[in-house]
Amino acid sequence: MMATMTDRHTLLSVLEFSRVRLLASLDEIEKSGRDLASVLAWRPGPGRAHIAWQALHCAATHDRYVNTRLRGNPAPADPALCDAYAGGSTPADNDPHTLAQIRAALEKHFSAFKAYLETTDLEKSIDFPNNVKRTVGESAILLAWHEAHHQGQIHLTWNLYQAAHHVK
Repeated sequence: MMATMTDRHTLLSVLEFSRVRLLASLDEIEKSGRDLASVLAWRPGPGRAHIAWQALHCAATHDRYVNTRLRGNPAPADPALCDAYAGGSTPADNDPHTLAQIRAALEKHFSAFKAYLETTDLEKSIDFPNNVKRTVGESAILLAWHEAHHQGQIHLTWNLYQAAHHVK
């Protein structure tokens, strides 16, 4: 279990720091001049997730965490997004998203997550699946790490795409 005392300002700053880098990766892809649909759907290997899945997975995770895990609602705000992109989902090729749609989903669910964190008791203990207990603050730390992890996957996949397509 992580430390229980969490400074709200620092926590929100770390979340913003991770988000800025995720969006910067998407900005770089957009400015590349490459066909965005092809880049977003390109897989680094059979069965591996594409960039669109990685980014939308971050949005779905924020939705699921704030709505079902932390607030205890029976369903996320966007069940279709969570079904397609939350943990345990399989990346699909038949549901292409534009960069604008990806950014909108990221913003919508990140904003809701931040708004929740700005007003809730960060020391409140939450029961998670598998008999795990975690405070709201610990959950936010976990999601900051989670977003950084998937931003790294986006960065790696973009680098592999560039190498495979002789970009740069």
